[in-house]
Amino acid sequence: MLNKIKNNLFGELKVTVFYLFVFLFCFTTLNTIFPVQDNIKIVKEKIIFTTDDGFNISAIIGKPEEIDDDLPAIILIHQGGSDKSEWNSFIDQLVKQNYIVLAYDVRGHGESDKVSNVYALFNDPNQAPHDLFAAVEYLNEYDNVDSDRIGIVGASIGANLACVGISKMDIKTAVAISGKTTAVENLNGVKELNLKSIFYIAADGDQNGKRVEWAKELYERTEPPRKMETVVNSSAHGVSIFKDNPQVKNEIIKWLKDTL
Repeated sequence: MLNKIKNNLFGELKVTVFYLFVFLFCFTTLNTIFPVQDNIKIVKEKIIFTTDDGFNISAIIGKPEEIDDDLPAIILIHQGGSDKSEWNSFIDQLVKQNYIVLAYDVRGHGESDKVSNVYALFNDPNQAPHDLFAAVEYLNEYDNVDSDRIGIVGASIGANLACVGISKMDIKTAVAISGKTTAVENLNGVKELNLKSIFYIAADGDQNGKRVEWAKELYERTEPPRKMETVVNSSAHGVSIFKDNPQVKNEIIKWLKDTL
């Protein structure tokens, strides 16, 4: 009886030590790949820039308080019906990785100028792409931004605009979360796309799997480097994917480190 108790206790101890080892390994690995610069103080400022068709776009810029050399910049574009605040926590994470980050409200959303038909934005090449172009131009003139290293992370319409940015603007890399093929083509103005260096992310249950299908379509039309990740057992759309799988943020940061 005593030997049985000892064996059970020993077995439980081995299991506990095993899981502790796994936890410490994962924690150490993530911090080795993406060391958080806790000494970086984050500075944020609200700004307004104007598009070439006359719309005032509200945005926020996050950056390190002290900058020695020019830094790469990330543009964050929210999903339809939302606003720039959906990126609040991710802005901080990116700044602590030594990026200058600009998140803006697409026209018709948040604090940007309103439009008569919000739904038309999602496919009209003569509206939302102008907001992105103005954001890129703003960063090109912004102090301490390396204008050769600008990337985009977008969700839903933001993902589609990220693809347009790669196809038509001087964008080095992008992340497209929950994008849609036809919307990318429509916003691009033509079906021919010049895609490269894009990381596609979609949940397998979003729109009954259609978002994964569209991600695959766009992936196949993208020149290397390229990457695709399917978030399994999830129907989340856009940044809601972060709640179902927080590890996706680390995958995005790794992609940016490798390609920007």
